[in-house]
Amino acid sequence: MRASADSLRRQLEERAAGVKADVAYAILPLDGGEAIRANGDARLPTASTFKVFVLAALYAGDAAGRLSLDERVEYRAEHLAKGSGVLKFMAPGLRPTLRDHARLMIVVSDNVSTNAVIRALGGPAAADAAIHALPLTLPATEVRDYIRFDVAEPGGFAASSPDDFTALLSAIYHGRCTGSRAHDAEMYWTLRRQQHRSMIPRYLPCSEYAEEFGVEEYDRCGTKSGSMPGVRADIGIVETRKRAWAIAVQVRGEPDFNTGDNHPFNQLIADLSKLVFDAWGR
Repeated sequence: MRASADSLRRQLEERAAGVKADVAYAILPLDGGEAIRANGDARLPTASTFKVFVLAALYAGDAAGRLSLDERVEYRAEHLAKGSGVLKFMAPGLRPTLRDHARLMIVVSDNVSTNAVIRALGGPAAADAAIHALPLTLPATEVRDYIRFDVAEPGGFAASSPDDFTALLSAIYHGRCTGSRAHDAEMYWTLRRQQHRSMIPRYLPCSEYAEEFGVEEYDRCGTKSGSMPGVRADIGIVETRKRAWAIAVQVRGEPDFNTGDNHPFNQLIADLSKLVFDAWGR
């Protein structure tokens, strides 16, 4: 096992060295094995991956009775947010529940819904405090603002590290995140519905639709990706018949407006994920 871990570590390092960018990653076995890390504590822009921290704070609030996932929150014209999601295309007046907003925030990375959840938590500072009230140590994580794009800084609304992300994912997987195992299980269920799959899940034999159609899965993954000019990140849990692990990869390089699935940073994260799967999952 030791030689295998060393071999995987070298393969990951060699692949990461193939891009001109800052690359940080952490791969944490969920069976208590040794993590593989490179710059795991580096604080980097998260793009949309920080939404998993917001999700956890929301569900912890419901578990503690401070708010209700069933509360309906109206989408108003002034709530329009650019970027990913679908609510921006809808007529104002819709009243999704906070649970609906949470699922839109993860499944299609909806920015309108993300800001609705942050407002429900009391705003960015209160959301950050709620995240740090979780039973976890998250030294690199900070929610700084609502999602808005009038500031060019890619870390303008959130920053975190691979170590912080894998700590959160491990807590969700083991039912130790929100104070309610049922809430943790529902969060993981939501992550498995995520539809942006060009990074961690790209080459893995798992589907966001298998459970919906009652198809037996031998491998499954729940992830949350993010992209901005010069930034790509993806975090998630991968389960196989052999092993389960949490993985978080953050990449920061020169800004560009290539939003395609074949961006070199997307490909890097997909390749790193496949290397881990080939070593641990088969």
